[in-house]
Amino acid sequence: MKRNIILVIISVLFFWGCSEAQRKTERSLPKVRKGTTDSLLQPVSDKTVADWNSIHRTYVAKKYQLKDSWELVSYYDYSVTKNENGLEELQNMKIQILGDSILYLNGKKIKVSHSDSDPSMYERDALYYPYLKDYFALRGINISKSVPVLLIQSSANEIYSDMLEYIYTGDYLVLYHNNIAGVFKYVRKSGQGLPSLDAKLEYTQADMYKDVRKEMSSKRAREYNIRPYKGELKLCMGKSISQMNNSGGFYFVKLPNYKSFPIFVAYNCNEDDEFLIYTYKNGMIDDDNNINILAFSSYNDIKEDFAIFTDGTIYVRTVEGKKTSIDVYRINDDGDFYRLE
Repeated sequence: MKRNIILVIISVLFFWGCSEAQRKTERSLPKVRKGTTDSLLQPVSDKTVADWNSIHRTYVAKKYQLKDSWELVSYYDYSVTKNENGLEELQNMKIQILGDSILYLNGKKIKVSHSDSDPSMYERDALYYPYLKDYFALRGINISKSVPVLLIQSSANEIYSDMLEYIYTGDYLVLYHNNIAGVFKYVRKSGQGLPSLDAKLEYTQADMYKDVRKEMSSKRAREYNIRPYKGELKLCMGKSISQMNNSGGFYFVKLPNYKSFPIFVAYNCNEDDEFLIYTYKNGMIDDDNNINILAFSSYNDIKEDFAIFTDGTIYVRTVEGKKTSIDVYRINDDGDFYRLE
């Protein structure tokens, strides 16, 4: 999933304690819109269903060569001023790790060795460490007693490192550039499944507009027992947790599990109509792992919509003027979204 990464700001709904990376689009949380939900609901036609089924058949027929990758999912900017150039360089980083002994960064080979560092050194010298400690703790990784690292063996230069080492947990790698600590996650794509011809259309943006107006009024909501989620959800945002529910301009529905992961779709009916698709794991939904769809924008003529199929394939269609593009996502065995390319 993820398309660009943003700095997260304080909104009327959430407190964002620090800069965050967001997978799909560069946009901040919209302000709550004044007005009724009825004014937002869009007309639905049978042609929409036919379009999605046709799109799915097209992508089932395609050939894919999927490779696992390291994706920038979060960052902490500890500079005095915002450092956009440094962030862009991290966004474009190509990473490969071979056996915890060889690290490639944008094709540059670096010999490394796996070790553990004293956290007191990080407490004393690393401004980003408090953020990373809390960030990893929320995801079940403890770096407060011992910090797992890759030590640089082949150079006396930092090479996107700090103190000639990189925090490395196996699934996460931290790189540093111009006072930005970038958190990269290993996303598995190979062998995780492909779009299936037997899959059925499970839920669409048009369905959700119907169901917001009247609970389970869409045909697919009734067919797949898709209901509004009336409990509270823990939403992990960087190093903090917020409680979310169907209030404050948000509307959640729960879809059937895929690969044992419940799927939640949130409709954010604020300044711009926004939809967010999450997997539920580790007792929460994670803002680092979502697909973001903007149905319409107040600032441009871009319109997006989505469809979810029973095989875990998710389509996002973007229309900009006369141009239409399709992004295709799937869910891996870890519950992470990834894009088919």
